[in-house]
Amino acid sequence: MISIVIPTYNEEKRISSSLEKVVSFLKNRVEEFEIIVSDEGSSDKTGEKVEDFKGRIKNLKLIKSERKSWARKGLAVNKGVLAASGDIIVFTDADFSTPIEEIDKLLSKLNAGYDIAIGSRALDRSTVKRHQNIFRETMGRIFNILVRILTVRGIVDTQCGFKAFKRSAARDLFESQRIFDFGFDVEILFLAQQRNLKIAEVPVLWYNDPTSTVSPFKDSLNAFLDLIKIRLFHSKKSGSLLDKFFYAIFKYRTFWRFSIVGLSNTVVDYGLFFVLTSIVFLPPLVSNPISVETAIVWSFVWNNLWTFSKRQTEKTLINRFFIFQFVSLGALILSQIGLLILNQFFGVYALLAKAITIPIVLIFNYLLNSRWTFRETSTGKANWYMYAAFIILLSIIYLVLAL
Repeated sequence: MISIVIPTYNEEKRISSSLEKVVSFLKNRVEEFEIIVSDEGSSDKTGEKVEDFKGRIKNLKLIKSERKSWARKGLAVNKGVLAASGDIIVFTDADFSTPIEEIDKLLSKLNAGYDIAIGSRALDRSTVKRHQNIFRETMGRIFNILVRILTVRGIVDTQCGFKAFKRSAARDLFESQRIFDFGFDVEILFLAQQRNLKIAEVPVLWYNDPTSTVSPFKDSLNAFLDLIKIRLFHSKKSGSLLDKFFYAIFKYRTFWRFSIVGLSNTVVDYGLFFVLTSIVFLPPLVSNPISVETAIVWSFVWNNLWTFSKRQTEKTLINRFFIFQFVSLGALILSQIGLLILNQFFGVYALLAKAITIPIVLIFNYLLNSRWTFRETSTGKANWYMYAAFIILLSIIYLVLAL
């Protein structure tokens, strides 16, 4: 059996025409086909239009998701492929930009021993019978260059929505899929190359649909971000230098996120400190607590919503906030100690002294918040008394130096 997956979203105006083409196509075929329309959150009558064809198309299935997803096509394809029963699984755009009859080009490659066969508009430009506008074509070519640099090597057109897979390859790849936006094709091919699967790129006819809602700038930007995500999600420690780079970033992503929040936190802290000391003319030791506390609230909000958002913790939001405040108190005292020593004992300019303390405070904050405030439930209870004792010790040191 051959399964054909058609992802849809609000295709009420086009799906009937596409399914009529399927009806005509199947009349001349001896193979058994399964047609799966995978609809991701359509708000129009797409589903009803598909149901009208159930008496005319054998093995026609409708998979309908009621929730509206921001990543419609990639998720619709994923659900359709994983629900398919065929030994060969093909997915194609709902508008049939590549005519369904071109499927034989893909099937011949699978029969020749390839695991995957993908349609291409770039191998032979004469197969493109109706072009996109020059801006969209240029953006597409730039994106394909980035794809070859960052992810998939040796494939000229990763984005043509006409691809065929042997069942075993399809199940493995789509079960591993993590990108569901425009970059999902690239992720699937990237995973295929990681697994050393045989991929054939085949020139196919293609007619641009002028009613396409794809935004050349916005969606190209999102697709580029997907390339970064692909490398982050799937890079290996033992791979290439680029693999190792992205592997290190992803493995320590919590620290990098914390650092990014810390950078924004520093802007808030430093900016307010400058205003208070240089414009309001408050003393540095008075200005510092005000700027730090403002930055603490800023930092807690973003660390809670982003940096540690995936962690499961038993602590309530208010408990996390107060622990975060206590840890930040330790960081403030540490900052005060550094500022006091550098500014008053060694005469270092206040803003420079403040800058020197920042990386020390960042590391202190990350270690204690990671192991205490946002500690994962599965790692057990935090040694809170040790952290509290350390902060109290810092307080004593500061009082001794200040007096």
